[in-house]
Amino acid sequence: MARDTFDGDAHDVCRLLNGHQTHTASTTTADAALDARAQADLQHILSPPGAGFTVRARAASGSRARGHATTPRPALTRLASRRTVLGLAAAACVAAAGITAADVLAPRGLAGLVGFDGASAEALVPSLLQFTPLPGTAAEHLDEIAARTAALPDDVGSGPVAYTEQRSWSLHTSVEGGRVTSGNVEQYRQSWTDAEGAGRWVREDVRQGRTVDREEIDLAPGESSYMWPQRSLSADPTVLAGQLEQGHPVANGPAERLVAITDAVQEQPLSLAVRAQMLTYLAQTPGLRLEGAVQDRAGRDGIGVSVDSDYSGLPTRYTVIVDPRDGRILAFEQMLTTTAGKLNVQVPGVVDYQLYLAARYEPTMPR
Repeated sequence: MARDTFDGDAHDVCRLLNGHQTHTASTTTADAALDARAQADLQHILSPPGAGFTVRARAASGSRARGHATTPRPALTRLASRRTVLGLAAAACVAAAGITAADVLAPRGLAGLVGFDGASAEALVPSLLQFTPLPGTAAEHLDEIAARTAALPDDVGSGPVAYTEQRSWSLHTSVEGGRVTSGNVEQYRQSWTDAEGAGRWVREDVRQGRTVDREEIDLAPGESSYMWPQRSLSADPTVLAGQLEQGHPVANGPAERLVAITDAVQEQPLSLAVRAQMLTYLAQTPGLRLEGAVQDRAGRDGIGVSVDSDYSGLPTRYTVIVDPRDGRILAFEQMLTTTAGKLNVQVPGVVDYQLYLAARYEPTMPR
């Protein structure tokens, strides 16, 4: 089921921008060649803000689109948390290749860039999260939450339709005529998908608290792709680890674990048993650090854990926020820590956040 999952990684984007072929894991067979899919991811990264869903090459049987979409759509997979990882890699690679970074993000501001209508810069840039220190380690807290979660009655419903609801903000970098332009993309997304790949997606692009673009797409069976089929993620620790590593190469480093976990959270509701085992998997991440107690950007209380990595091409802190009561993954953030490379972005600075607002199984598809 295509729930905001990117196929490929930052290294694929760099290789594409430098004219190389690339290989990554598919949703069904590890290590299969996916040059076309990596090309599609790169095309989406470099598309204008609000361009919406990534369009894959396979023809569809005729999905029904509402809002701004007026033609049948190919099989779709939606924008991922990996957008910023890949987008930063693309920006870093084009900068290294000598492309002039003339129209880049001004320090702490976006005023004057296309699509922002001269709005206040400070209003457009996320503030840093404020953490309250806690005793103990990340692993100790996550293991405790996992044990608590495993003992709870399941809370994701039992219907055939997977529903998820998310809000996100991300840095967008595009390249046109040798010039790099950066701005932000804020989106609100809802998705209903069944085990046959049919469903309905709603996406709203938001500027300064106002919806500026809305798209609704109805998908026939088979028109949405899957990284993990519904309810297929295992509560067995060894099996789950193997599943999460599909499309998330271990060679990318510890941050890839956080990306894999949040991709799964975006894709489908997770049973409590799977959720608990996923927290144990997260607790085993090398270099994982306890940030402390925090309120996410939706005002929900959680505990933040993070890992630093430069596998995107820029030093980045990846932070997951977990609800200590029931083990839900509430949010995922990416923040540049020490340098923005050729991008004129003040550091430390948030470049992406994802809020996971709801995930449950429902009895019917909306009409």
